[in-house]
Amino acid sequence: MRSSSPEIQGRWREHGHGRTQPDEVSDATTTYDITTNGTNKKITAVLNTAMPANVTLKVALVAPTGGSSEGDVTLSNVAADVVTGITQKAEGSKTITYKLSALVTAGIVASATKTVTLTIADG
Repeated sequence: MRSSSPEIQGRWREHGHGRTQPDEVSDATTTYDITTNGTNKKITAVLNTAMPANVTLKVALVAPTGGSSEGDVTLSNVAADVVTGITQKAEGSKTITYKLSALVTAGIVASATKTVTLTIADG
């Protein structure tokens, strides 16, 4: 499996009463290719380290033909299924969408780099 890496940064906007709320930002410029001769495979995703408190990173992968996407999956440092039901496929340019959101209670969060590892595993 092969994938590229996007960079996403949060934005803030002004709401009524002088309060600010963070906007969710997304990036769908990343794609992946998959080749497997196996049956009943799945793709899992995991972060190298946990996200800061009150900050969420989600990922959604377009499934290859015959597979099923789990939709928006919240990423953590524990592997989670993102696509299931993959059998004998060779497909490319499948879209990966990342969504970053935060609560106001996250405060000021220092810029950080996260590594998302996608793995083909037995389903």
